[in-house]
Amino acid sequence: MPMFEEPWFVPSVLGGVVFFQFLLLILVLRVSGKVSSLARQIASSYRESSLAPELIHRKEENSEQKKWFAAFLDEDPSRKELPKKEQFAAFRKWREAKGLNWKSPGEA
Repeated sequence: MPMFEEPWFVPSVLGGVVFFQFLLLILVLRVSGKVSSLARQIASSYRESSLAPELIHRKEENSEQKKWFAAFLDEDPSRKELPKKEQFAAFRKWREAKGLNWKSPGEA
């Protein structure tokens, strides 16, 4: 009588397959957790090391521009009533008149 005809064969094979799939699931979850923690570590170290100085510099430039724009609007209250496009155009002219624009060495 072949082994395939035994009454315990099919349940034991199915039980073995389920058991090994469960072990595989546990291993995949452990590896996934390790990979995600490594990715978080790499991302945080990358953000701290390379982007921080550039971001700080950009924020400083933006805050300085905001201060100049506030001073520009405070000089003439009617400028606040202008549409944004006209405000920014007038602000560029105002900065150029005050010598606040950056110019490349070729333009000077």
